[in-house]
Amino acid sequence: MNHIVHPIILCGGSGTRLWPLSTSKTPKQFLALTSDRSMIKETADRFAASHEAEVSFEPPLVVGSARHEALLTKDLPGARKILEPFGRNSAPAVAAACLARQPDDLVLILSADHSIRNVPAFHRAIVTAAGSAEQGKIVTFGIKPTYPATGYGYIKASGKTELNTAIAIDTFVEKPPLVDAEAFLKAGTYFWNAGIFLFKVSTMLDALAAHAPKVLKGTKEAMGDMSRSRILLDAEAFRATPNISIDFAVMEHATNIEMVPVDMDWSDVGGYLALHELMTTDPNQNATIGPVIAENSTGLYVRSEGPRISVSGMHDLAIVATGDEVMVAPIGDANAIKSLHAETQKQRHELGLPQPLVERAREWLWTMFDVWSDKGWDPENGGFVEQLSMDGTPELHVDRRVCVQARQVFTFAKAIEMGWPGADKAKTLVEDGLAYIDTRIRHPEGGWVHKIQPDGTPIDDRRDLYDHAFIILAGATAYRVTGNEIGLKIANDAIAFMDAELKDHEHGGWFEAKPAALPRRANPHMHLLEAMMVYHQTTGCKTALERAAEIVSLFECKFFNPATDVMAEFFTEDWHLETPADQVVWEPGHHYEWATLLHQYEALTGHDTGSWRRRLMKQADKNGINPETGFARNVVRADGRVLDSNSRLWHQLERVRSYLLHRSESGMNTIETQLDVLFSEYLTAGISGGWTDVIDASGDAVAQSVPASMLYHSVATFIEILGARRN
Repeated sequence: MNHIVHPIILCGGSGTRLWPLSTSKTPKQFLALTSDRSMIKETADRFAASHEAEVSFEPPLVVGSARHEALLTKDLPGARKILEPFGRNSAPAVAAACLARQPDDLVLILSADHSIRNVPAFHRAIVTAAGSAEQGKIVTFGIKPTYPATGYGYIKASGKTELNTAIAIDTFVEKPPLVDAEAFLKAGTYFWNAGIFLFKVSTMLDALAAHAPKVLKGTKEAMGDMSRSRILLDAEAFRATPNISIDFAVMEHATNIEMVPVDMDWSDVGGYLALHELMTTDPNQNATIGPVIAENSTGLYVRSEGPRISVSGMHDLAIVATGDEVMVAPIGDANAIKSLHAETQKQRHELGLPQPLVERAREWLWTMFDVWSDKGWDPENGGFVEQLSMDGTPELHVDRRVCVQARQVFTFAKAIEMGWPGADKAKTLVEDGLAYIDTRIRHPEGGWVHKIQPDGTPIDDRRDLYDHAFIILAGATAYRVTGNEIGLKIANDAIAFMDAELKDHEHGGWFEAKPAALPRRANPHMHLLEAMMVYHQTTGCKTALERAAEIVSLFECKFFNPATDVMAEFFTEDWHLETPADQVVWEPGHHYEWATLLHQYEALTGHDTGSWRRRLMKQADKNGINPETGFARNVVRADGRVLDSNSRLWHQLERVRSYLLHRSESGMNTIETQLDVLFSEYLTAGISGGWTDVIDASGDAVAQSVPASMLYHSVATFIEILGARRN
């Protein structure tokens, strides 16, 4: 009989026992710890082909955190996903996976972060387990213990045990003290619980209904449409679902459980000692990864993702250096590593913002969403308005830029993602905005026009790189947040047009527009870098990351002048400076914005951008700030001459955003001061939900309107503010 098995990969957990390699932002399942592939990729690859004729495997379904969606997509771009708004342990995850499959499906539940080196043995055990599962059994897999481990749960078999034979279970035992673990090892009837289960969907749903009905009910309410390829669980319904493991919810109560013992060289990679055992080939029992020198030392796990580590005379230690942490601890003392992690988290939280300031920011942002969701859409002509008057009236007669249409789609998609209570209204605006971009403002020869009248009639039909960058950003973001296929469609169309019609194969980068225009600008490339990173995180597309790398290379080789620490704005066709170096025009806000995006690029790729970021911010702080007002000026020249002494809001927002991403260098007192002034002078000085867009050199507000384009900068900055709460 050929058994068709549907792997379900559970991708929760933060792997704190492997800190600082594993963090809540990038937990161990997304790291390449035991090979050149991430652990979740290794897990999925075990089912790419079957080693047994009696079993075949369908593509995996992944259950993971919504905040890790970009990482999931990067490693498993074609996988069906169930995304949790927050963790609720393994029982709700298993319930969600079962609800997404058919009742007669055989599903295999397994963790994303385990090591299995003997995959053929695993497949043989799956064949045995599948036979029992077809008969209505819930089958678990037992690992013969090799030492008295206190970090694993145990399973006691009720009879004689043989490999690849399904046997009845007597009891499950949670992580035991050492004396019990030693007795279990001696008894020979106890097995480590690998946390891998195989069963028929209907069997598990019946078990959940009998033993954990609240888990099943809450998960079902959170699921919505269970047939989608991307299911984002409803936060409110999921919050009411019990937080409980599948072992406690079902396995300790059900009577139809069997175990298949298997010898498959398994490890849960639960700490540095386990990782050391998997990776050690050195005669001195040292495992070294990266630029490491280890002399006169034994029993070490040493890994560097940055500086060279040189060690001598050390024994039985874990030594790990990442981009911003160095950790040294006894290799077998998981509690010491947990304690160090907790202390660093405490110190990081101390570099956060006071709760009242964060709540003030949230209140302002929610009000902004309220106002612009009511006033920002033109109900007669369609499309988003370009601006409001200073009294808050939509100026429906003003011509509209296509980049603003895209920015508003991005804004309301992020409103949904951030948890704004008006998510239904935001979803409608995203859908309407995508449809408008897709059908109303395209250029008949491909791409999109640049500027339109309120009724949608083009008044500038050039196809501008800057506009297309924002269409990619908006489309990819909307698709990730809402699943709306039009978002992915317009992003793909914008990329195709950009590569076909605007790519400069001779000098690098992309041309300004079609028809071509001079001078060439760094600014559209900056936003294209942002768009390519988001597109890559959404789709896993490697070509997008290659485009991002090309833009970063342009920054390093052409845009930024190390002699002056100035990021130039304008260039000739072959990327030479348009003026002598001391007359180069630069904008402080762009310095801060580039620092932010280079920070994001480094986090995504590991490419070191630290020196560039520090120099950008230092120059902007030193020569871009008006000493009279404390605000970043609009335009400055490399020789220090101020070309535009006014201070638009977006420069100030990007300054705060870059400071928040570099808070250990900027200092939280500085950031708090900047935010206080930002609120008092810009954000609460105008209409409710609006702002004062321009302040002159004397500190007086001189704005004539409230531009919709500013929502993009506000959302991008306030995401960082809301994430910087001091615990």
